Amino acid sequence: MSQNLSFKVLDLLSKERAVYGLRNGDYERYRHHCTNKLHRLRQVTGFACGKGKTFKKPPHLTENNVKDVRHLQLLLFSVERSLAHAHSLKALTGKPDAPPNTRRDQLSWLRRAHKLSTSLYSICSILSSRMSTQTLVEIAIYHLSVRADLTFERSLWAEALTNLAGRRKLLKILSDAAQDSYDQALAIEFIDQYDSLIRFCAYKLGRADSHDIDGVVRDVDDEMMGEALPGIGKLVDGLMEETRVKEIDAGRRTLEEVEFAGEKVELRSAEIVSVMIRVQEAIGNVKVRQEGGKERGMKGWDRVLGVLGEAEGIARSFMEDHEASGSATSLRSTRTSQSLSLAHQYIIYLLLSHRIRRDLLLVDTFPPITTALSSDEKIFKIPGGKAGVEEAVKNLGGIIKLYNAVLQSVGQLRSLAAVEEKEGVRIGVEGLEAYFQSTRSFHLARLHCIHPTPSFASAVQLLSRASLLTRQAMMSLFESEIVIQEIVITVHRTTIDELSSRIRALDLTAKRALFAERIPKPVFFDTAFNYIDMPMDELLVLAGKRTAMVTPVSEKIAEAVAPAVKRVMGREITKETMPGIDEKEGGGENGEKPKAWLGGWFGRG
Repeated sequence: MSQNLSFKVLDLLSKERAVYGLRNGDYERYRHHCTNKLHRLRQVTGFACGKGKTFKKPPHLTENNVKDVRHLQLLLFSVERSLAHAHSLKALTGKPDAPPNTRRDQLSWLRRAHKLSTSLYSICSILSSRMSTQTLVEIAIYHLSVRADLTFERSLWAEALTNLAGRRKLLKILSDAAQDSYDQALAIEFIDQYDSLIRFCAYKLGRADSHDIDGVVRDVDDEMMGEALPGIGKLVDGLMEETRVKEIDAGRRTLEEVEFAGEKVELRSAEIVSVMIRVQEAIGNVKVRQEGGKERGMKGWDRVLGVLGEAEGIARSFMEDHEASGSATSLRSTRTSQSLSLAHQYIIYLLLSHRIRRDLLLVDTFPPITTALSSDEKIFKIPGGKAGVEEAVKNLGGIIKLYNAVLQSVGQLRSLAAVEEKEGVRIGVEGLEAYFQSTRSFHLARLHCIHPTPSFASAVQLLSRASLLTRQAMMSLFESEIVIQEIVITVHRTTIDELSSRIRALDLTAKRALFAERIPKPVFFDTAFNYIDMPMDELLVLAGKRTAMVTPVSEKIAEAVAPAVKRVMGREITKETMPGIDEKEGGGENGEKPKAWLGGWFGRG
């Protein structure tokens, strides 16, 4: 029984090129990868060059000795290695120190790639009964791509345009008949790769409407495409018939239309579409659990945030790779950059909005504070003694931390360029930020009031700010003339009114407690007056009843220092100082010399 030779060619090429450096333009790395891949495939299939010192030419691959899919992949990666050689040499042609034969070597590698791709397509055409029509069509698309590269480099504009038109037609059919959104995005990704070549060929042929790619391709008739690829009509009919049968199958994984504030978000990368399908499924599972009364489970939300984080990383890498490619000057590259930037910001918006919802759900599922803290915010006394107070303080602290996380996510939402550009989205996010800040200030003020060492002044200050933020949230969410778009969390007017009334009640109670609070004086606060003499002389002088007596500064200093010196000298015990040598040896009144020691034997002159 013959083995099935079907495999996804475009999917395999997209993944290999993305992983091994071709997305960043690193042709040298991709060429080494293709060489290693060919070495492994030759060892597995038995088409090796032999062992030993002498070279043994591997057997020629024909339709008779193709037994496995890996035989076809052997030819496929041989073409890829030749193309990597050609593109790396093309990158050298623009440098001043490039060898003189670089252009010739580039065309040589392109001719080799075209020869191998022709062999691959002819073998697959003969063995078409052992593979699906989609596999044959994808190999035909790959063959036309290689042929278009060769004719384009040889400046054969008409022939290159015919090859590109046939390639685009087949990819368009694959995109329309895709079984899921990933295959559709994969076809669109390969369509976008050669749009610039179509415009350039039309420009070289003198077409005034070279910017209209669809119009240029429409002018290439089926007869011209048949010359580029014989049997293209049968391929199209077979593909349509095969996809029509597959449409009966249920459970197609399609991505819903993505819009952000009325603007369509184009997800043209297959990897982004694949991960967004997983995001869509995870969000759908969470909604089903919520409808079934299981909305308190955190596993579903963690799964959504994990997949959204992965999607954000993929979108960011695509955007960075496109910016680093150095092709941002063309019109197509500019539009691609805008599309990737909008897709990346939309994914970040989804990530942050679902993180906010998860944190608010955690606030609702927090251990109820009513067990220790009364629902009436005007009551500051906590039942249960010290343990009850500690429990209430701990619960309120946890709620405040969750609102800090919510405010951090809302701040990141507000800083997105897509949010700032859309007026309806920006006003809605600002209103949510004001509402959450007001709620956080209310809980923080309540924590100040019930704390073992309360601070009613801080609570009053927080509540005055919370009142202003509540009015700001009301104006942004309900009194604005601009329609709110992309609502993250639905906040009702009654919710804000209830929060405002609670803030007023707590503010009034905190002010009463603040004014009723008596601060006791420290111990011995007023005892200092018992030890300080009143400056009566100076007071009499100031009253005009006595004239001021001017004394020198030195006398004032002496008078001020004398009592202290007297007290110190009174405490010290004076010792008799030893007489000096001059006093013992000093002469008499007439200035006689002192006598020497030991009866005058020493010191005689």
